[in-house]
Amino acid sequence: MKKKVLKKKLNIKSIYGYVRCEEKICLNKYKPLKVPKILIGKQKCQICKNIMQKDDSKHIDAVYKLYDKSKLKVIDYVFKNFDLKKFHKIIDTYKEGMVDEFCNIVLKCVKKYNPKYIRTNDEHEDDEQIFLEYLGELLKTGEFFLKFKKYFKIEKYFDSIVVENTLWNEAYIFFSKIDKKYRLILAHYGAHPGQDTITLMSTKNKFNLNETLKELNNYNQQYHDIDKENPQGEYNLNAPDFKVCKPFKLFDAFNAAKNLEY
Repeated sequence: MKKKVLKKKLNIKSIYGYVRCEEKICLNKYKPLKVPKILIGKQKCQICKNIMQKDDSKHIDAVYKLYDKSKLKVIDYVFKNFDLKKFHKIIDTYKEGMVDEFCNIVLKCVKKYNPKYIRTNDEHEDDEQIFLEYLGELLKTGEFFLKFKKYFKIEKYFDSIVVENTLWNEAYIFFSKIDKKYRLILAHYGAHPGQDTITLMSTKNKFNLNETLKELNNYNQQYHDIDKENPQGEYNLNAPDFKVCKPFKLFDAFNAAKNLEY
């Protein structure tokens, strides 16, 4: 009796297929819809009313799952599975590197994280890279650590705009309530994201504002040295001293990455 029931269920499953709207201006474009096979070629889009096309993508089952509202967003999965103990063990092994390198340090602390599960319905996009850019912004601004207010606190934010919209530095010092350490993070921004870096400048037992500003301004000395070596350069860098500033905010452009699902 059980075998017959199972066979019946398998037969029901096989009569379904996927379609999607391919009208470019439709808000529903490319989103897969599971329908009985007899409706393939007949099913109309609920938004634009055009006939939806059969979707034979190899990854259609994974894409369909993206629209399951019970699934976590990628960033929510990261927050939920972030291993604080492991993070504290490895954070001070990081010194300086491209933003993706710091992202990878953080992702090593996320239990069972696997980038292959990040999916969108756009085969032309690199889903993992989109997410890494978003995660990078959370780390450059310090917003990532604010999600764990029980364990982290950002004491101060700093910035120094060397060349408007081309070259600037931002920094923040965050305190860990777990190991009682203050860490100074500096984010260097270049003309395009590929030039951005993150530096863990120091880890200390105490926070002193004047000492922190001195440490940051020593970093800026490199720009003054460039001015001396090349006084006729395209830019007069003349980097201003770092100053305390308001908390950093993410650009709205990252909303799409924020909604990537896992």
